[in-house]
Amino acid sequence: MRYLYLVKCATLPVAMSLKKVLPYILATLLLGFLMGMVQTPKVLLKGKTGNQVNAQESIEGYFYLPVGSSNVSAISQQDYVGIIGRFIAHNYNRVVSETGLPLYVALEWENPYFGAFAKKNSDTMQISLWGGMARAPGATPGALAAILCHELGHIVGGQPRQTIPGVEWSSSEGQSDFFAASQCLPSFLNKYPDLVSSFDPEVMAVCKENLTCARTLQAGLEMSRLLQKYSYREYVPVSLNVTEKETAELLRNKYPSDQCRLDTFKNGALCQLGNSCRAPSCWFPKE
Repeated sequence: MRYLYLVKCATLPVAMSLKKVLPYILATLLLGFLMGMVQTPKVLLKGKTGNQVNAQESIEGYFYLPVGSSNVSAISQQDYVGIIGRFIAHNYNRVVSETGLPLYVALEWENPYFGAFAKKNSDTMQISLWGGMARAPGATPGALAAILCHELGHIVGGQPRQTIPGVEWSSSEGQSDFFAASQCLPSFLNKYPDLVSSFDPEVMAVCKENLTCARTLQAGLEMSRLLQKYSYREYVPVSLNVTEKETAELLRNKYPSDQCRLDTFKNGALCQLGNSCRAPSCWFPKE
């Protein structure tokens, strides 16, 4: 998955020259302008087998949920813009420091499709989160935060990386999930705890009431539920009380199973308790 929107802002130091402050001010003004461009979503959803749902499809057969649709998530355009703006501000410096390129996340609220991705351009590291995904029933602020952090993981998540020609710079899907859960979400959600305000009882039990762990795991669980609703895979319920079997070899170029992805978020969240911090063996085999 991957993302796009241009607000090049970072944490402001105590003393900063006007030259450095000006871009931040302009970005804030732009953010406020865009948040004012609210539209009310009219496409009915039709049921699918199990717990899955498909939106009305375009003639190409893709998920299609344009602005002006009904039966959408509770995510408004203001929410979408706000989450992305805060995400950029929180992670911009890290991307520049580790890649030498600025983070670029475009607002694509108008895009009707369900998708997100990361991309390396000649002059930016780009993340895109399409509006159709944010409008999809089941989308939550926590799920969008987890998706954004997963995409950031492709950029700065480290080894193991994919081996697909042209994207060797990108961390594997499993590693991107583990980075999201062990580093990105704990930091981001501690800064903006309002993005995850309620918890499943199982989440609090796993995290032993630790709020940093719980916010991270809840976001990962909400992301898992959202992705399963619109997945091409056969629906198999995921659970915090089971564990996916081990894999025989490292999964570099494809997604682990839905349960394995939730296991990865669980392991990453538990890093916040000071336990052994290691990805699950369902995508990263034991040495």
